[in-house]
Amino acid sequence: MHDKTQRQAVILDAVSKGGSLEVAALAATLGVTGETIRRDIKALQAKGLVTKVHGAVTLPNTALNTSFHDRMKHNSEGKRRIAAAIAERVVDGDSLIIETGTTTTYVAQALTARRGLTIITNSLDVARSLAFRSDNAVYMAGGRLTPDDGAALDQSAADFVRRFRVKYSISSVVGIDLEDGLTANTVAEADFSRLVISRAETPIIAIDSSKFDRKGLVQVTETDRVGLIVTDARLSREYRRLFDGIDVAEC
Repeated sequence: MHDKTQRQAVILDAVSKGGSLEVAALAATLGVTGETIRRDIKALQAKGLVTKVHGAVTLPNTALNTSFHDRMKHNSEGKRRIAAAIAERVVDGDSLIIETGTTTTYVAQALTARRGLTIITNSLDVARSLAFRSDNAVYMAGGRLTPDDGAALDQSAADFVRRFRVKYSISSVVGIDLEDGLTANTVAEADFSRLVISRAETPIIAIDSSKFDRKGLVQVTETDRVGLIVTDARLSREYRRLFDGIDVAEC
């Protein structure tokens, strides 16, 4: 049996290696109760060493400070499940705006099974995934590209997107919490997401489990502006209340 100090050292080492770990899995590994693990995590969080998210623990600001390539690896299995669930709802010939993001990149990869799509995107990765199918029409929003993820977020990109009205928009967020809803990390990201959501009949937000109880710097929108939320998380009672009246797919 590990004492408190040993457990916390094991937790910190495991999270440092894995990026994000479920609380239940840590409890099982260490042979203690979930409540004991949560107390240990709370103590580590108070020291700024970890961050507690929805049912899991991660390094502080992991999603905010790592490279796009590294973020693609974070909870990749959950993001793939989200992508598959969204792709199931899309049919041949649909029109979509797909924003930049790691989860949305997985969505674009899943959509290669569809034909005749019209895609508007500000993401080089999304465009690359879908443009080389001869029966898709892919429109790339222009402007200065961000160095991290190759995305256009400036006014020219926004003006381009504003010209379209589509069936679905697909966005991801830096975080979601019960107080501020959907959040991004910059004003440009929040403004662009808000615009994208406004141009779709059904705005879809893809939220992997690591984004719950995480707060970005800038609010994107209240959740009641969303048509569908797709997540790999098992939602708590509080989040079910927050999403009341919204179509939610847990995958």
